[in-house]
Amino acid sequence: MSLLSESDLAEIGAVLPRLYAAVGWSAERAPDWDAFRRCCHRQAMLVPMGSGAATPVPLDDFIAAMEEQRGCGAVRSLDEAELGHRVEGYGNLASVRSSFVATIDGVERRGVTFAHLVREEGRWLILAAAWENEREEAPLPGGLI
Repeated sequence: MSLLSESDLAEIGAVLPRLYAAVGWSAERAPDWDAFRRCCHRQAMLVPMGSGAATPVPLDDFIAAMEEQRGCGAVRSLDEAELGHRVEGYGNLASVRSSFVATIDGVERRGVTFAHLVREEGRWLILAAAWENEREEAPLPGGLI
């Protein structure tokens, strides 16, 4: 259930696709870190769950780590796109569950991001986001796609 206006729901629903698009890179294009930052609160905390344990990373540290992977060639290409999402919210708070597909060096994998957004100065911004990639022993259920 959401107690937000249709325009709020549309704006909130567009934040994660913009974030996914901004983070990607290839030999032909660099990530758009300015657009990435515009999706996030200045004190946003990003939490990759790759190891199965929460590893909170401040926004600028996350960007630096991604640039390190890109710069040294550990990841030559990254492309992310949203498969679907669900938004719930009230007032100036919202939560988004977003399923995604990431293509890293030509290998596709899916996952789910859970993000908490706040409205600040009329804009919806990610305050915290945690994500986990699908694993063979734990495939994404149909309801998350």
